[in-house]
Amino acid sequence: MIRRRKDYVKRAPSKDASKIYIISEGTDSEIKYLNFFIGLSSNLELIVIPSEKGTDPLKLRELAKKKFFGTDRVHTLDYMQKDQIWFVIDTDTWEKEGKIIPLRDFCAANNNNIPKDYDEVKAYEAWNVVQSNPCFEVWLYYHLYDEIPDRSSIPTEPNIKRYIDSLIGGGFDYECDPARIQSAIQRAKRAFGVDENEKLEWFTTEFFKLGEEIEKFTGNETRKLLGKLTSGHFPSR
Repeated sequence: MIRRRKDYVKRAPSKDASKIYIISEGTDSEIKYLNFFIGLSSNLELIVIPSEKGTDPLKLRELAKKKFFGTDRVHTLDYMQKDQIWFVIDTDTWEKEGKIIPLRDFCAANNNNIPKDYDEVKAYEAWNVVQSNPCFEVWLYYHLYDEIPDRSSIPTEPNIKRYIDSLIGGGFDYECDPARIQSAIQRAKRAFGVDENEKLEWFTTEFFKLGEEIEKFTGNETRKLLGKLTSGHFPSR
């Protein structure tokens, strides 16, 4: 049985907290994972925006336009405060359908427009995409494993998510295992690569890039939580 984390109090973001907006393709694993980090640091306001009308990257692009642009926008990116927005997507069939590159181009165009629209702001990567190949569960895998598994042993979609979950005894524990994020970042970075067509290699993920941004603010807390995890205060693996 999962034991809930009761050893810390969630903190409200401070007035000057940095904001990271995350538009997630998934509405289950991704959301449960990201919720772990909400409130860990008063210097970070982590705002998760789940998909509304499907997981198509082009629909996520339209969702961003709805939420951040126009008179009916819900959120405003403060470029002076270096706010960021991250799209979290899987490879799925979107790559073959040509729906990932337009999302990346959309982010690049918005980044290029920052110094044009705001004279006092230097260009920075405010708009970002992190893709996992083939699915988000690859990122979860690296919290507990160092090496890429033999591809011949991995089933094809739609069973790969179930397969990865089966590798993690008892399944990924969203109350405890995200504390292993620093190891996951290091492992995912080592495993990461792209092929000759600049496409993500099999069983790799870019999520470590977003993980690094989150850890800039939550690193002290995740280290403390990991210490309790390895000392037996949390269930051990």
